[in-house]
Amino acid sequence: MSEGGPVLAAVCDTFLPERDGLPSASALGVPALMLSEIRALGRPSLLRELSLFLRIIDTRAGSLAIVGRPVRFSRLGQADREAYLRRLAASPLPLARTAFQDLKRLTYFYAYGIEDSPYRLRTGYAAAPLDAPDVAPLRVRRPRAGEAIEADVCVIGSGAGGGAAAAELARDGRSVVVLERAALVTEQEYDGRELSGFARLFLDRGLTATADRAIAIRAGSAVGGGTIVNWSTSLRLPDEIREEWRAAGIDGLDEHYDALESRCDVDTDESPRNGPNAMLERGLRARGLAYRTIPRNVRGCGDCGPCAVGCRRGAKRSATRTTLADACRDGAEILDGVEAEHILVRQGRVEAVSARVDGGTLTVRAPVVVLAAGALRSPTLLMRSGIAPGRIGAIHLHPCAAVVGHYEEPLDAWAGVPQSVVSEAFARLEGSHGFRIECAPAHPAVIASAVPWWGSADHAATAAKARHFSPMLAIVRDRTPGRVDIDRDGATRVRYFPAGMERRLLVRGMVELARIHHAAGAYRIGTLHTPPLELLERDRLEGFVREIERRAVAPNRVLLFSAHQMSSCRIGTDRDAVADPDGQVRGVRGLYVADASAFPSASGVNPMLTIMALARRTARGIAAGR
Repeated sequence: MSEGGPVLAAVCDTFLPERDGLPSASALGVPALMLSEIRALGRPSLLRELSLFLRIIDTRAGSLAIVGRPVRFSRLGQADREAYLRRLAASPLPLARTAFQDLKRLTYFYAYGIEDSPYRLRTGYAAAPLDAPDVAPLRVRRPRAGEAIEADVCVIGSGAGGGAAAAELARDGRSVVVLERAALVTEQEYDGRELSGFARLFLDRGLTATADRAIAIRAGSAVGGGTIVNWSTSLRLPDEIREEWRAAGIDGLDEHYDALESRCDVDTDESPRNGPNAMLERGLRARGLAYRTIPRNVRGCGDCGPCAVGCRRGAKRSATRTTLADACRDGAEILDGVEAEHILVRQGRVEAVSARVDGGTLTVRAPVVVLAAGALRSPTLLMRSGIAPGRIGAIHLHPCAAVVGHYEEPLDAWAGVPQSVVSEAFARLEGSHGFRIECAPAHPAVIASAVPWWGSADHAATAAKARHFSPMLAIVRDRTPGRVDIDRDGATRVRYFPAGMERRLLVRGMVELARIHHAAGAYRIGTLHTPPLELLERDRLEGFVREIERRAVAPNRVLLFSAHQMSSCRIGTDRDAVADPDGQVRGVRGLYVADASAFPSASGVNPMLTIMALARRTARGIAAGR
């Protein structure tokens, strides 16, 4: 083990020391696993940053500069090491807080993610039995380096947008080739395990974050894209946001919503309340706040729970079960393990796509290219191709704040339907901007990595009670975008931190979530601030609320999430839009955008159904010759 191996082991063991007969992080193999996962990302700069930080904290001069004490971290005892980490966590230096949060989250993610880890078992987690579904009818192959492929349409990306576009264009009689960066993982291979699920089905093995690591980003990377790992929430655009989009030239979505809801079995018939959703419903009702049942794209759903790492049952009507299957039935072919690198344009018309495969490259020649690589990768592909410079990269994330309620009864946030209740009571606080309230499913590794740390013993005691947690989210519709660009490794970089309105809404969201938990009967309520911020005595709610407002939102002082990325290649009528309202990129005939990056503005709701509807609309326009 290199990259500061002994010091890394000391840091991990400070977070998770041997105690009460349970092994330390290094005895579990966490440092080596952490390094292997980071190496697998293929981003050398991350390893260099980690190595540099570990060298700094193990020198007297470095520690003096960072924590004000001339010590070497690896030579301290456990108590002094914990005090050192607390100084890092509360440091005025943003880079110190970033390093603390990175190492803390990764240590606990792997320690509680290892399937036979005693810490995982200590939470009370029990894996649900897995079904063996029939095989989804797809035509998938791994291409050879050097191939030259001819097609009528090349679709880049196989998620919600790519699948919907491919289905329509194949149905129109076009020869369609779908390029997917990820390797095919079939439903029969889904094992319900966190670590393997994140490694095989998520972008960057589940480690994607903003450049300052203040916002954890979840984005699917699989044949089927985000439809494989999302929580099945299927919502249409709210009316006021539809009006915004109409002003940008985007209308006529209803026929596409109707068709997709029918094809994907979207309804509320299979949205029973699991433990956390039952607490959300109870709290909303006690506070007199409006809510509704979430429609979901499932058929034959049960109570197994590992939806976020692939539906082994085959009940989730993902793209592999619906649109991609339809496309393949009509002659489309999916090429997996293929990363599009450049879109080739000649005399203002798209000509081909150059892509990387094992052992070399291939070329797909097509007069129509549909870009659906996702809001993080679609813009960087255009950047590398020199297309639409100056217009690309503004991105919305729907930043989310979580508040966790602890309840007397076991709730098992890892079991049952992940999301079945949504409240829009606070969705329109500042015009069409506000936040929606939903629950978040969580398995032990995600829970342990999110629990705030101020000492190893307290963290262990809190994480051990994970069965009793109800994680609730305030999902903010953001107005001020961040930026997507390319880092020195050539990888996608997201620079984003909530602006003033978004910070106000996140704070208000945490306040309202605390009130809902309180009304639902939680005996302990905690935000994800560092140092930890908790309500332990129910009669002191207003003081807790004031402290949330005082702490507010600052980078790596409170953990934020994003599962919705959009608008980085937006379409619309204005001159700054990347593409016109039909999705065609300005100045490049035959090149269309058909994923969440095309959204004119943040959707305000879970975007999957709208991605599909917008992509279907774009594909129908292509078929009609628009």
